Amino acid sequence: MEYKKFNMDNYDLYTIVTDRFKTISLKINIRIKNKKENAKYLSMLKRMLISTHYKYNCLKEINKAAASIYDPAYSIKTLNSGREDIISLSASFTNEKYTEKGMNEKNIKFISDFLFNPKIVDGGFDNEIFEIKKEKLLSQLLSIKDHPREYADFRIEEEMDVYGYREYSLDELTETTKDLTNTELYDFYKKIINEGKLDIFVCGNFDPNCIKNIIEKTIKFSGCYQDNPNHIINQTNYRDNYKLIIDDSNNFQSNLIVGCKCVDITDFERKYVFVLYSWILGGGMNSLLNQTVREKNSLCYYIYAVRKNLVGIMKICAGINSNDFDKTLYLIKDEMKNMVKGNFSDELLDGVKNIYYNSLKSIEDYQNDMLGSFISEKYTGSDDIKTRREMMEKITKHDIMKFAKKVHIDTVYLLKGDSK
Repeated sequence: MEYKKFNMDNYDLYTIVTDRFKTISLKINIRIKNKKENAKYLSMLKRMLISTHYKYNCLKEINKAAASIYDPAYSIKTLNSGREDIISLSASFTNEKYTEKGMNEKNIKFISDFLFNPKIVDGGFDNEIFEIKKEKLLSQLLSIKDHPREYADFRIEEEMDVYGYREYSLDELTETTKDLTNTELYDFYKKIINEGKLDIFVCGNFDPNCIKNIIEKTIKFSGCYQDNPNHIINQTNYRDNYKLIIDDSNNFQSNLIVGCKCVDITDFERKYVFVLYSWILGGGMNSLLNQTVREKNSLCYYIYAVRKNLVGIMKICAGINSNDFDKTLYLIKDEMKNMVKGNFSDELLDGVKNIYYNSLKSIEDYQNDMLGSFISEKYTGSDDIKTRREMMEKITKHDIMKFAKKVHIDTVYLLKGDSK
């Protein structure tokens, strides 16, 4: 593989040349500083951008145009990455080596126009499409309460009071969406274009200078946002007595989430030790929580741990009967104590390390994974694949025990069902 960086006019272009794939993967990211008010715009913005195109009047015309250039796959997502929010356009299209000359440029132009040339009418996004998309978003927000796992996840992050992610409550987000107008959303879009940081990543079998020329001719950007030298959010405190919230629901099953903060962790711990800790504790069928809470005591329908490295939090999620809440929470606490004491087998440690090694091996087999790994290096300070393996090999049981002392239960949330 060959990596190159081009300093373009107000943005950066990164190319990854490999002959392993017949397609070209493209990712266009616009980064902005994370702010609370961004949340009320981003969900609507991604829906509008993927649905409008200055050149076409309707979805039928867009699909017809896509078919004429061999049907590229594309999507737009909004992400939170620590101290930054990202609007990300991802695409994949067949390399012109296998279609016809000029198709790379046509695909890049067609795809990038969704992000940079949406359909604007009278100083705002097309209002007819806007109202349709807003109604669908509101319907989706209102339906979250009918999906217990998703609703419980919303509630725990509201209550944990962690910087970033969802700072609006679900009700606040719903109300602000109701009041949002097409012109207000367009004003936010223009602000992103004028103030954001643009990065473009292209992976495939091509001449980097040819791609550079296409991008240079196709994309103009005026943003002025400077790279945040460290957008990792480190937790520095937690509640000595964890906060307990219980909401009632009409579901048979109860949804329990134990929110933990990892306090004053090192960069090495965040990148590597945290991974092994969460997998040993709740990462699969052989994990401590699954074996103790689910297999031995039959207390839950599912149980697993989810980590968020960039903000230093972990959530332990379980589906239980409401009358098993106290015992389940006790066993979760007990297994977290076992992590501190090192009461887990060397075989389990070696097993999760092997899972990690195998995941590294598979990265270069999948174009999107290869691109994602490279972007992670640029945005979050992740190491290259070789270094990751070397660092993981160094981790001992003592490292995990030391890290376990820094993981603290901060908030416990129960969406209580009626098991009767």
